[in-house]
Amino acid sequence: MSKKIGWDNFVIWQCSLRQRNFRMFSGKPSEGIIASILDNKSNKEIANLRSVLIEKNSLKTAKMFEFMIKKTHDPEERFSKAVKFFASDYYNTPKNFDGSFTATFSYQSNMATKILKKKKCNVQFFERDTGFNFSVSVFKLNKKDSKWLYTFWHNTFFNPVLNEKIDILYFCPDKSELKKID
Repeated sequence: MSKKIGWDNFVIWQCSLRQRNFRMFSGKPSEGIIASILDNKSNKEIANLRSVLIEKNSLKTAKMFEFMIKKTHDPEERFSKAVKFFASDYYNTPKNFDGSFTATFSYQSNMATKILKKKKCNVQFFERDTGFNFSVSVFKLNKKDSKWLYTFWHNTFFNPVLNEKIDILYFCPDKSELKKID
């Protein structure tokens, strides 16, 4: 059964899932942060992507992430600091997020190309007995874009060998089409 719901319900749910993942599972992603990308016409699944929830003021936070990463060359120390940071108050302020998200791909990957060709897709997030479905527009980010920088530095905490030869797609939600799935 689907029903309409307020956009802030999705953002609050995503923030609480992510904070729980850091507090209880040292940042291991749970099912609810995986975006199922669906063809907007046939509703067939195209891909399942680990998503990064984008902060409204992503440039400021990207610079902070970069500083935290460059402060030490020890990947374990970086990871530990990232988990502590994300588990604390970071996701406790859902108003800092707009519900848009990114996903990282290998440079010129077939999957990124396939998703970009669609331009618009449906997305579904689901965990336990709660889920949300909505439409998104998809864009490839430029390396100078604050959302690209935010995603790159965020992911570097968890993948110390990540380099800039990647593609990052940005998924901008159509907030008028949000449906809660029970």
